Parts: sequence; C-alpha cells; structure tokens
Amino acid sequence: MSLPTVIADLPFFLVFQLVLFIVSPWLSWIAPVATILMLLPGLLLQKKLAELANKNQHESTLRNAILVESIQGLPDIKMMQAESRFLQQWNSYVAITAESGVQTRKVTHGLVSWGMSIQNLLYATVVAVGAPLVINGDITTGAMVAASMLSSRMVAPMTALCGVLARWQQVKVAKASLDNLMALPVEGGLDEPRIHRAVLHGNYEFRNAEFRYGKDNGPAPLRIKQLSIKAGEKIAVLGRIGAGKSTLLQAMMGNVELTSGELRLDDLSLPQIDLADIRRNATLLTQEARLFHGTLRENVTLGRPMASDDELVKVLELCGALEFVNKLPMGLEHLVMEGGLGLSGGQRQSLLLARALIRDPNIILLDEPTSFFDERTEKAFVEQLARWAGERTLIIATHKAAVLNIVDRILVIQDGQLALDKPKATVFEQEKARAQVVNI
Repeated sequence: MSLPTVIADLPFFLVFQLVLFIVSPWLSWIAPVATILMLLPGLLLQKKLAELANKNQHESTLRNAILVESIQGLPDIKMMQAESRFLQQWNSYVAITAESGVQTRKVTHGLVSWGMSIQNLLYATVVAVGAPLVINGDITTGAMVAASMLSSRMVAPMTALCGVLARWQQVKVAKASLDNLMALPVEGGLDEPRIHRAVLHGNYEFRNAEFRYGKDNGPAPLRIKQLSIKAGEKIAVLGRIGAGKSTLLQAMMGNVELTSGELRLDDLSLPQIDLADIRRNATLLTQEARLFHGTLRENVTLGRPMASDDELVKVLELCGALEFVNKLPMGLEHLVMEGGLGLSGGQRQSLLLARALIRDPNIILLDEPTSFFDERTEKAFVEQLARWAGERTLIIATHKAAVLNIVDRILVIQDGQLALDKPKATVFEQEKARAQVVNI
C-alpha cells in the first residue's frame, strides 16, 4: 500500500472508532491499544533505521567511487601491483554495504511482520474479550461480530503505516541526496541574468580579486591586488608547483568563483558576462584535458563540428600532429580509445592543442601546452604559434624556456599572489646582470 493511500485511509480510522464505540463501548478500547502496540516499535526504531540508511548510502557512494577510480586508473594499479589493495577496499565496502542492507531488511521485515501479527491477533482478542460479555448479556452476539470486523478494518491502514515507518528513513536519506544535488548552483541559471557580448578581445583587469574553488574555507588559492592585461598581449605565467598559475587561467575563463574584489573583461564584470560568450571567444587548455572515444576528426572538431578539412589540416600542422596523423592507416578516421589510450603523451597533447585552437578564439589560455613535446616539436610549434596568434591575446603558464621566445611580458605567481609583472626584456636584463655579479 502506497503512502498516499495510507494517508487517505487514516481519517476513516476515527470514523470506524466512533462507529465501534456506538456499537460496543465495551470493546472499543481494543483497537486503539492494538494500534499503539503496532506503531510503537516503528517509532522507537527510527534512530536505528536512520543510522543504517545513512551508513548504507555512504558506503554505496564509496563503493561506486572506488569502482570508477579503479577502472580509470587500471594501468597504474597494475604497474604498482596494487590490485590486492583495491580489491581489499572493494570487498570491505561491499561487505559493509551488504551488512547494513541485511540489517535494514531485517528490521523492516520485522516491523511489517509485527504489524500483521497484531492485526491477526486483534480479531481473536476481540472475540476472547467479547465472548464473556455476550454470555453475561452485556452485549449481543451481533455487536461482538460487528466489533471484530470493524476493529480489523480499523487497523488495516496502521499495518500499512508500519511498512511506511520501516522505510521512512531510507526515503529521507534518498530525498536528502536529491535535495543536495538540486541545491547545487546551475551554470547560467535563469536566476542569474548575464550580459551578452558577441565579441571579447581580452582586456583583463584584476582589482583586489580573490578566488576560491567551491566552498573551500582555507586561504584563497589566488589573490591578485592589481593586474592589467591588454588585448593582443603575449604573456608567460611562471611559478613553482602549486603557486596558482592554473588557478589564474581558470579565473580568466570564469571557472573559479570570485569571492571578493573585481575582475573585468573588456570593461565588463567577468562574472556578469554570459559564459557562452566567454567560451566562444576564449579557449583554455588545461593539464587535465582528455580525448574521448571516437575518431581523430571527431575529437579535434569537438568544439567546431562544421570545420572544413582545410582548417583541420592547418591546425594539425600548427600543433605538430599532422605528421603522425598522416602515418595512420585510417588518418583522421583513426579510432581513439577512451582518454586517448594507445597514443603517446605528445600525440595526445598535440591533438588537444588542435582541438583548442581550431575554434579560432580571440583569447588563448594554455596551461603547460608543451610539457610532453620533444625539443624539435616544441620549437616548431612555438614558432608557428607566434605567427598564428597575431593580434590574439595569448597567455601561457609554462616552465619551458622555449615558450618565452614568443612572449613580451612575464608574470610570476608565488603562493597565490602576483610576485612579478615586468616586460620580458627587463626580466632578462636583470637576470643577466645578476649572473654577472655572481661571476665576479
């Protein structure tokens, strides 16, 4: 019996109780007492059921997480001979989930069986109590029969309510999970009106800007007091591991929450610009970018499906991918496995670069774009990128010296803050002078 049916039947409990009192006041107390006995265990066990439901939900989430993680990282697991560790974790989560599930079902079935047992005993109890009253002449036989029938009908919704109480905590946990999911912010939701700008050129302005990922309460990973970037500039972002270079690029794409201060793009507050307009005019290649199952053509043209073959060939040549693509038997129709399995790191990176640049963006943000390139491929790509970039805004986070040949300005990020912002020539002159002083 469903919950709406149970709720609809509950008012009739009072109606039947009133009729039962009129028919036989001597027997009208039995059904309410049976109802209390029927529902009391379910009410008392709500805390235990809540603990089991939460435990089952938590362990199921962990089990699914380790399953996905194991599949994605299977080569690393095999290489490290860590199969036993992950198998042990999997077995542990499965055992805990199964145990909590068995306990939940045991309690649930117990409550339902308890309710049905009370309902079955109710008829016998009414007859047992009513028979002496009939013998003594206090009530008639018809009144006793009517009381037994009414009592059984009265507690029928309560029997169903026992099942509802047994499953109530599971419903609450599931609803809480859905509520948390639905409460997540919707990107570009209707409650956040955005400004449309068809063309963006890349004039950035940071003023006392702080950025955070989600609801992180720790120190802000990026804090920029003052930074101006003009459209068409070619800039290198340097810094140690974890300094905040990638966060800076993410912030310039609007992917990191601006918690205080101001970030403007082309004289508009970046958080107020429609994300579709930003992504149409700017491209960001992250270190976590990946290829998808499909042909090389489908992967490269992912962001621009209508690109012509000439455009495709040009961008592959620009990124150093054309040479190895021509050697493949199927060429652009070569099937790429999930994550680019079967391709080298350099090949994957060149295809990812081609996918980012084929959209012909006005703003190019690249995070370690040549980390997997050999020296020859890197040099060729950097030279061609310098010519192709033209008047576009180009910002590259890198550790490679070759990339510095095409930039005019260097930013150094340290501990999430801008530590240096100078023209490349000035920085090189200072480094040269420092080296001369050291050699004296």
